Amino acid sequence: MFTFLPYQRSLLLTLALVFLGFHAGFAQKAKDPAPIVKFGQITPDQFSNTTSDSTAEAVVLYDYGEVTFENGSSELWLVCNYHVRIQIRKKSAYDRATIQFIARRGKQGQHEIVTNVDGYTYNLTNGSLTFDRLTKTGHFTEKASDQFWIEKYTLPNVREGSIIEYQYTTRTPFSISYNPRTWKFQQEIPVNWSEYRITIPDYFYYKILQSGYLSMTVNKRESTSVDLLSGQGSVTASAYRFAIGNVPAFRDEAYITTEDDYLSKIEFELASYQLPGASGPLNTNISVGWEAMDKTLLNDADFGGQIKRAAFLRETAKTLNSKHTDTLSRVNAAYDFVRQTIKWNEEASIWSGNIKKAFEDKKGDVADINLMLIALLREMDIDANPVILSTRSHGRINETYPLLKKFNYVVAQVSIGGKDQLLDATDPYLVPGMLPVRCLNGTGRLVHPTKARFISLLPAERDIESQIGSFTLSRDGEVAGTLMHSHGGYSAWSSRKQFAMEGKTKYLERVQKKRTAWQIEQADFSGTDITNSSFNEKYSLTIPEACSRAGDRLYFRPMLTEAHGENPFKEAERLYPVDFGTQIEETFTATYTLPEGFQVEEMPKPVSMVLPENGGRFLYQLAVTNGNQLQVVSRIILRKTRYLAGEYGPLRELFSRIAAKHAEQVVLKRGAVAEKK
Repeated sequence: MFTFLPYQRSLLLTLALVFLGFHAGFAQKAKDPAPIVKFGQITPDQFSNTTSDSTAEAVVLYDYGEVTFENGSSELWLVCNYHVRIQIRKKSAYDRATIQFIARRGKQGQHEIVTNVDGYTYNLTNGSLTFDRLTKTGHFTEKASDQFWIEKYTLPNVREGSIIEYQYTTRTPFSISYNPRTWKFQQEIPVNWSEYRITIPDYFYYKILQSGYLSMTVNKRESTSVDLLSGQGSVTASAYRFAIGNVPAFRDEAYITTEDDYLSKIEFELASYQLPGASGPLNTNISVGWEAMDKTLLNDADFGGQIKRAAFLRETAKTLNSKHTDTLSRVNAAYDFVRQTIKWNEEASIWSGNIKKAFEDKKGDVADINLMLIALLREMDIDANPVILSTRSHGRINETYPLLKKFNYVVAQVSIGGKDQLLDATDPYLVPGMLPVRCLNGTGRLVHPTKARFISLLPAERDIESQIGSFTLSRDGEVAGTLMHSHGGYSAWSSRKQFAMEGKTKYLERVQKKRTAWQIEQADFSGTDITNSSFNEKYSLTIPEACSRAGDRLYFRPMLTEAHGENPFKEAERLYPVDFGTQIEETFTATYTLPEGFQVEEMPKPVSMVLPENGGRFLYQLAVTNGNQLQVVSRIILRKTRYLAGEYGPLRELFSRIAAKHAEQVVLKRGAVAEKK
């Protein structure tokens, strides 16, 4: 809790707020584009609202938030007023009539207060406008945890075509660990107008980051003044206004990390504050630049304090050093020790309360485990350092803006042969130097007092799958033979991990569920240990009705059950990058011995398509050999982990070609020899 003591109020100081992340210039059109919307006032013509998205279940007509700082009883409060108006179009949107607020109820004086809740449901029936007001019977409270409660308000008489409107105010006790909530201009339904205003006293320096793929309709900053501290008079402040009109619905498209990476939004993080004091200004720098953030982390007991010399690991370090001489084997020994000794509790964090306790309990979160690994390596006289990062589900970091809240994960870094090696000891199935897919998210930050830098998280390993089949076709359309399915890189990691966790029986059940046409007669697995570079599956199988028959012809798809059935990229255009996480390589090769007396009458034409700048390739070809054998080769190579929106068109076309070719059939015709029999 942040309070202002009397001796802090003797001198008025102002600190110019530096605004980061906005488009150049704050010029605004002479005519304000914002609609005039007043709570409780609505006209019949507003029910005829149209939007280009006819499939939308609802439309946000107006979304408004305004934040101010206020003083009360020697404490600061962040006060936010909300006003929302939504038109309900389909029954699937009825749940939007229930408004939910998550309110904090902490220790004495730390409660978050929700007040001034009011709402209406408007309906237009035969040209007549009716309304129903929110009542106390529509209010419910649920306990989410010891600190947070959920307040629910349900608006009455909602039906298709209704317009709902509500407003409320939240009052949050100010603290240096609390930031104004992120404002999202974009939602999963269209938004006609979204506007956010905030007035920040110049006592505080907030890093403000605008992100997303939509341009601001209004982007404005003005100087003003506010009365904040008793006895201090007015203090200068910065009044910001941001708005976007005609916001399209956000669509969860294929191969994105998390919607927060793409939604248009404004977010905040307190970097420093400067307050009046009896003997001069009280200036506290929390995290202005990257160097300041590094220092904050290294000086924090729950981060830097955990990776200093750890006496409880000293004997372990001596034992490992005595068994291994070169740096690489010592690093791998420490890595194996931690991941085999400490079980991950599936929680991500960059803060560890006590790595010694995690060691004693034999379990912990990401920070407990990987900071412990760093501490052990240092006890072994190996230079190891933390790298903080943001997981794919948490969102990408922006190297321009040092926002500490953007990081939720930490791994260890060592230098082997002059090259960075990143280690995550949470997963016993990873090979050294390989991060789990959840961590493959752009760049991380190497935290060091003098050598801090950004470090690439691009994986050296690819996701590789290779299938080699040898099959015989029967006259009645049955396919029988063997298929070797080899996994390398990230595919080997995920498959090997799945096999170890499930066991052979359940693993086979999952394979069978995905390929229901298979009749598996025998299955063998090799490379189940992480010391092997590949994980291999070998099947003896039969597919009874792999071919369809029509007269003297057989029709079959040579990709069998391994085809890419559809293009994952449905939209003709895309605003967002396509993020695969890893480079991908898929190869399918099969040889089919044709039924006696049958010949190939028709087969797909070959195709070879290359993406611009050699970004990927699709190769597909068939050939007849030895008179009675058909060979098929399909190879897909994606040489980038991430394709920008400008590269989407060719990438979409590549996958369209893949789906089309994999769906094409080979036609076999029975010849004269077969007819005589």
